[in-house]
Amino acid sequence: MTKEYKQQKSIVAVDCCEHVLSALRRGISNSNLISFNTKNTASADFPINDTDLIVVGVSNVPARRLFISRLRRFYPEVPMLVLRRENIEQKNIKDQIRGEFVISDTRHQDDLELIKVLRRVLPLKFCHHTKPEYNYDLLRDVTRIISENYSDPELNLTQVARELPTSPAKLSRILNKQVGISFRQLLKQIRIEEAKRMLASHKYSVKEVAARVGFSDSHYFSRSFKEMTGLNATEFRHSPNDLIFN
Repeated sequence: MTKEYKQQKSIVAVDCCEHVLSALRRGISNSNLISFNTKNTASADFPINDTDLIVVGVSNVPARRLFISRLRRFYPEVPMLVLRRENIEQKNIKDQIRGEFVISDTRHQDDLELIKVLRRVLPLKFCHHTKPEYNYDLLRDVTRIISENYSDPELNLTQVARELPTSPAKLSRILNKQVGISFRQLLKQIRIEEAKRMLASHKYSVKEVAARVGFSDSHYFSRSFKEMTGLNATEFRHSPNDLIFN
């Protein structure tokens, strides 16, 4: 039997199809469900409210997972349910949508009870909306190549396209159409994510981190870091919450 909460629960559903949204409504009937699509509003801020739960839908494109880090910055203590597809090769058993919970070491209101309730509706039946998009493998390889070579300040669209192989124009078109992001934006995001990990380790200065993640201009690195994280690199390095942001 689904637990009813006295107070309405606020759920932010990120990149979730209607199949998943319906399951969430069944699981927690007394809920205010806000659906947010990063592909259509990638540059916008996430909803700011008293959020009780964040649900991240199955990723159809590999680069979409970069938004999880941004979500943790906005909601460092809010429990998160990250959905993924699970391929089952046994006969008469269809693929499923499974979930993994991410919770903070700081107790959030009813977070453990919410997890217990949602476990009752998981796993979900496989949905055609969660099938990998055309060019999924190519996009996965783009992310992999950038992740392996982000420290190279000369890394560019042409070099990555050559390794796939495909043309720079086609790769640019696929990124913009299917991911909603340019190659330069994707490269910058991956570099900044790595910079956050380096800064949190306290092993390197801001200038050293900038060079290690492929920024030849430390001032441009600082501007980019501030733009993407809301903090300048020095503030982030000395923040007691930097590990949470990661």
